[in-house]
Amino acid sequence: MAATQIILSLVKLFLMIIPGFILSKKGIIDEHQSKGISSIIINLTWPCLIIMSLQREFSRELCINMGILALVMVADILAAFVVAKAISKGLKVEKSLTYLMIFMLMFGNTGFMGIPVCTVLYGGEGTFYAALIDCVQDIFIFTAGLVMIEKSTGSHIGLSIRHFMTPGFASIVIGLGLFVGGITLPEIISGPLEVIGSATSPLAMLVVGYQLGSVSFREMFSDLRLYVLSIAKTIIMPLIFMLLLLLIFSEPGVLVKTLIIEMAAPVAACTTIYSQKYGGDVEFATKGVMLSTLISIVTLSAFAVIVEMAV
Repeated sequence: MAATQIILSLVKLFLMIIPGFILSKKGIIDEHQSKGISSIIINLTWPCLIIMSLQREFSRELCINMGILALVMVADILAAFVVAKAISKGLKVEKSLTYLMIFMLMFGNTGFMGIPVCTVLYGGEGTFYAALIDCVQDIFIFTAGLVMIEKSTGSHIGLSIRHFMTPGFASIVIGLGLFVGGITLPEIISGPLEVIGSATSPLAMLVVGYQLGSVSFREMFSDLRLYVLSIAKTIIMPLIFMLLLLLIFSEPGVLVKTLIIEMAAPVAACTTIYSQKYGGDVEFATKGVMLSTLISIVTLSAFAVIVEMAV
């Protein structure tokens, strides 16, 4: 894919943020309605998108790629832990905020930002790998991630199988079951699922636009810690992993490209949700999500072009 085509594809996607931003500023959409749209994405359109993205012919190569993907994601999450500890020590951040920053660096917005971008750039194969990356990340969020939230809020959450009982996780299990079993859904089922799933990108961008419109840019841009965190999440870490992956894979395919894009995704939106639910620093979490999202609009495009030019 030519660099110009990549940029145009991403511009078209990111332009979908503008309506949400305007509707937020005009007060046409409020927080309750935004949560409603998010709920539709999480519980309906996203699961449909994941199931359809996993409707691929089973092959040994895809299984090997899935193993590579899991290993790289584990390495990325462990590296994020080390980087976050170093940043918090350098900035002399208090202990509770340190664990929140670790969570923010460990987990990216692979769903609302990563999957739409990979779908636009790399089609069904990109969505396939992006969905698997999101699955691996979810496993870590519901285990190590919740431990970080516990330490940052002082709450006792406890690890439980119920944390995995979500439509998104269920759709991955169903999709992988169909993939491994070599089962192709009939058109009467796959048709509606595909149409519903295709609504994920525009709705996700609408929500991102609303969130950007609801945050004070003056306050967001005045915190040095947020700059350091956002730059580490959207530039430094994905840049290091990109260089390593390009050294290992002389001819990077969609798998490597998807991994790099997902690693460059901004701070996970669930950071704010968990901070709010368990009494953490909601303001810092929200600003971190928004600033990194704003920066990622440029950096995701840059990484996509760089990776393409490196092929």
